[in-house]
Amino acid sequence: MLKLKSVDSKTKAYSQLPVHSYVDPSIFEVEKKVIFEKYPKYLGHRLMVPQHGDYQVLDSLNQSAILVNNQGKINLLSNICRHRQALMLQNRGSTSHIVCPLHRWTYGLNGKLEGAPYFKEKPCLSLESFPTEQIYDLIFKKSQNQPSMNIKAAMEFNQLNHILNFEAYKLNNIKIDHYDFNWKTFIEVYLEDYHVWAFHPGLNNLVNCDDLTWEFKSFSSIQKVPFREKNHSQSSQIYDIWKSKIKKHGDDSNPPFGAIWLTIYPFFMIEWYPNVIIVSHLIPDEVDHCRNIIEFYYPEEIILFDQDYIASQQAAYNETAIEDKIICEKMHEGRRLLCKNNWEDIGPYQEPFEDGLKHFHQWYQVEMSSFL
Repeated sequence: MLKLKSVDSKTKAYSQLPVHSYVDPSIFEVEKKVIFEKYPKYLGHRLMVPQHGDYQVLDSLNQSAILVNNQGKINLLSNICRHRQALMLQNRGSTSHIVCPLHRWTYGLNGKLEGAPYFKEKPCLSLESFPTEQIYDLIFKKSQNQPSMNIKAAMEFNQLNHILNFEAYKLNNIKIDHYDFNWKTFIEVYLEDYHVWAFHPGLNNLVNCDDLTWEFKSFSSIQKVPFREKNHSQSSQIYDIWKSKIKKHGDDSNPPFGAIWLTIYPFFMIEWYPNVIIVSHLIPDEVDHCRNIIEFYYPEEIILFDQDYIASQQAAYNETAIEDKIICEKMHEGRRLLCKNNWEDIGPYQEPFEDGLKHFHQWYQVEMSSFL
């Protein structure tokens, strides 16, 4: 039986989510219909396919579709041949045509079938194309069943002035992390800074969460923390290396911020650190499994001349990601056991460190209000 009562209908007061909402498959099915299908799906940045003929196979769509640059226009096309439904392209690269390896059916970069060997008449079968919208060169798949959400407005925060464009940046690499816990647990940990001092000694020596600032919009939020000038008493060797490279790259002057974390609900995130922009989006596969697809962008000069900076930054990012994974696993297991024992338990919000977590819970309960 579906139940998700977390809102007092008389006072409209919001609380945290009940533990079964993280482990109940029936709630996950409702989320797919009520939330997942409503919001545009992030596909990638224009920098994935910067030149004519460049393509990127999309893991977020299980490799069934590709982004392809056709004379500067970015198309979202099916990656499945119309003849015998074979997958065609892999990974990323550049090509003049999309060619199926099985029978050499050949499509143009606009998806139109141009050749079908040994057919007397060319079949009228082109690759399926899908509507997209570009916002700050970020590409989203439009929902065909729901009105378009104002993603641009969700990104227009005062703290993002002059840094939303990726000018002078290039895509360096993409990685995928797999997690065995509910998608909401990941977003919750991302949206609270209360654990940083206790669980992230390296990150805590890079940024100062004591001076955390928040901004909120209807379905997005942003966190900004300054660069920690004086070293904390606890740190990690990995972060110490990256911090020293940040200082060296800035001629020993402090950067204007330590980190800025933007979240657009339900699962899109952009992170700014000194000399790196990280774009990630969470893919909920099942009630207790999700994937995070992570794109790393750096200034072109760093990609060309300072691979050590990239290596140190990604090592630091991975250290924090592993720590966050441990936190999420502990939370998921605790909630699973509470649900198994038919117990309910939620704790208070810590303000201001968990203000983002509270905002996410309120958004989620509004979205799911017809099922509460």
